Amino acid sequence: MTLSDLSSIGSLVSGLAVLASLVYLGRQVKQAEKNQQATIRQGRIYRAVALMMGKLDPLVAEAVSRGTAGDVDISATQLSQFTAYAEAYFLHAEDTYYQHSAGLLDDDAYETFVAYQNFAFTQPGFRAQWKRQRAGFGGGFAEFMDKLLSAMRRDASVDALAQWKADLAEDDRVGGIPADTVRSRISESHQPE
Repeated sequence: MTLSDLSSIGSLVSGLAVLASLVYLGRQVKQAEKNQQATIRQGRIYRAVALMMGKLDPLVAEAVSRGTAGDVDISATQLSQFTAYAEAYFLHAEDTYYQHSAGLLDDDAYETFVAYQNFAFTQPGFRAQWKRQRAGFGGGFAEFMDKLLSAMRRDASVDALAQWKADLAEDDRVGGIPADTVRSRISESHQPE
């Protein structure tokens, strides 16, 4: 074997090592992208849960409930609380919109976001808050929200309590265990022996 042959074998081995490195790098990049998307989804969920948990305080819950419903008898304090809640919600929505625009949020998660946003705009309080707060948002997000709002039917408002009662009645009708039976069973199971 000549020196030239050894050089050729060395070049071949070197080329294979570079190819293997590129394959490995490609896999690492794909994994990094998956990890980044998982981190983004986790951040979105954290923010959404934080918004929901904030409503557990009875005073805030009442403010958000009255604000969402567009209750004209809402107090100034409750309006302030609802305004802060709505602003946090809109900031969360803006971040979600731009993450999707940048390709960092997959289409399934984005479709869920759009469906939830459409539901939020069935509520008169959220429609009013968007009109009041729109100036604080710009670009594609503001246009996106405006488009959703303009497409929303004004008669699409949902009374959450009435819907809850209707859902329970429907469950009873189709063979679910009636709520009174469940409460009775729970009460019986907690009786001292």
